[in-house]
Amino acid sequence: MSGTRMFLLAVMLGACAGGPRLAPQMQTTAPWNDAAAQEVRAQVERTMDAFASMDLERFKSGLTEDVVAFEMDLEGKPVRLGSRDEAVRYAEEMFAQVKKMGANMKLDIHSCDCRGISTLAYCTVEFDFKMVMADSSTMVQPSRNSVVLLKGDGGWKWTHWHSSLAVLPTPPAPEETRPSRCCAES
Repeated sequence: MSGTRMFLLAVMLGACAGGPRLAPQMQTTAPWNDAAAQEVRAQVERTMDAFASMDLERFKSGLTEDVVAFEMDLEGKPVRLGSRDEAVRYAEEMFAQVKKMGANMKLDIHSCDCRGISTLAYCTVEFDFKMVMADSSTMVQPSRNSVVLLKGDGGWKWTHWHSSLAVLPTPPAPEETRPSRCCAES
């Protein structure tokens, strides 16, 4: 390239670089607050412990009035909860079923990773949901929760949560296939 062309290219690039920007630069990461994350983690673990220990009032106190949740029942069927009242009814029904079976619930939390700012936070929780039956047998379901929390006058409370299976349950063994009478050879 000739010296003149190089000079013109340098001038053009310099003019473009120094010109007005079309869009302002946006911050791409949230200003996470470590203290908020620690408070939130403690609150999530308290509310989960309240559920596992079937402490209805302590469970209820961890939820906003307009909490929305996607949960599973004891048969693994999906349940949608649209308010704290619905979440409390769900918990009451679950606790009644567990007591009727003579069982106890336990949650073994493997991880609880939280991020928060001053009034909004979320956590992802991996845990084993355990049901210890009256005969001492134990059913274990690896599970996950995602929890969104808001901080208000009453402190941090769950405003949304979603529960899901961490692994699919083992399907029952298939039954032997038997030929139907119409197709059986004589």
